[in-house]
Amino acid sequence: MRLKDCWPLNNESNRHHAVRTWLASLTPGLVLLDAGAGVQRYREAAAHLVYTSQDFGDYKGGEAFGDRDSPVWDASRCDLLCDITEIPVEDCRFDAILCTEVFEHLPDPQRALRELARVLKPGGCMLLTAPFRSLYHQDPYFYFSGFSRYWYQHHAEACGLVIVAIEPNGGFFGDVAQELVRIVRLGPPWQRLCAGVLSLPLLVYLALLQRWGRIRTPESCWGYHVWLTKP
Repeated sequence: MRLKDCWPLNNESNRHHAVRTWLASLTPGLVLLDAGAGVQRYREAAAHLVYTSQDFGDYKGGEAFGDRDSPVWDASRCDLLCDITEIPVEDCRFDAILCTEVFEHLPDPQRALRELARVLKPGGCMLLTAPFRSLYHQDPYFYFSGFSRYWYQHHAEACGLVIVAIEPNGGFFGDVAQELVRIVRLGPPWQRLCAGVLSLPLLVYLALLQRWGRIRTPESCWGYHVWLTKP
């Protein structure tokens, strides 16, 4: 379950690897809820499971950041179109729950966690991912810039869940490097070229530090991956 100490500048690759590895480890035939599934990017990876997707369905995509546009986002094909804090199923319905990059978009993530705990079977498992530090995205449905490990520890216990593992996605140097790459993508072509030339040596240095450095750094990462179970 350990995340590899790899160096992609896009944190999505680490997260996709963690999610797909976890899904592959689940016993075929288990009933899975993909909460906040959106465009259901993990449906195919859960083909060996009884897959149920949920989303509130109001976000449509299309907002821009810098010179990049988000694609149209169609969640209308999810199995359950409802508020994540009021899922219309009985208690203890699911063997496993996946909820990835959703909590920052909820006005009341604590209430959502309580609801996920309600619909999870005793002995069931859950994987949560959310940012530790992020910029605005999926506007206007963006309410929190991130969650610390202590947030999960406090609220998991309050919801009757047990944390099996909390692992950071990336680290301080990767976090800094990703923002450098973001700067390179901004502005007109000449400005992006200058930013790229100036940033490249520092990016190489950050890559070496992340792989071999022994420097004590502030605790920072792109986000946390949290594995939980319900006793």
